[in-house]
Amino acid sequence: MKLRRDQSGAGLVALPWGILAFLTFLMLAVQVAMHFYSASLVTAVGHDATRRAAFGGGGSAAIVDAERWLRSRIGPAVSIERLNWSSNREIVALELSARPPTLLIDASSLIGRRSIERRFEVRRELARFASLP
Repeated sequence: MKLRRDQSGAGLVALPWGILAFLTFLMLAVQVAMHFYSASLVTAVGHDATRRAAFGGGGSAAIVDAERWLRSRIGPAVSIERLNWSSNREIVALELSARPPTLLIDASSLIGRRSIERRFEVRRELARFASLP
């Protein structure tokens, strides 16, 4: 195929812009995936920690143990901003706020939220063993 004289060098202008657009969309996709993974991780670990505290009796020792477990499972990637535990005779509740990791740019404003906020409530149930006849 023979190129005309006015077409020579046309790819040198379009190629860098195409690569830049591709890398921008790739970085945005990775940032969205990281946000969704972080939200899923915070939800699962928060629920399990609340369940651990409730099954441990809901006392301060059970809450400290559940919080230690939660922090070890989330790890350093997701920074926990706020943890509020509350407990009464019937329920154990946890309010959790965390910030997901970011890449080069903070694209969380594009997603809609800058932090992940969740509230978990687990009912305390005490085992009652009756004697069998």
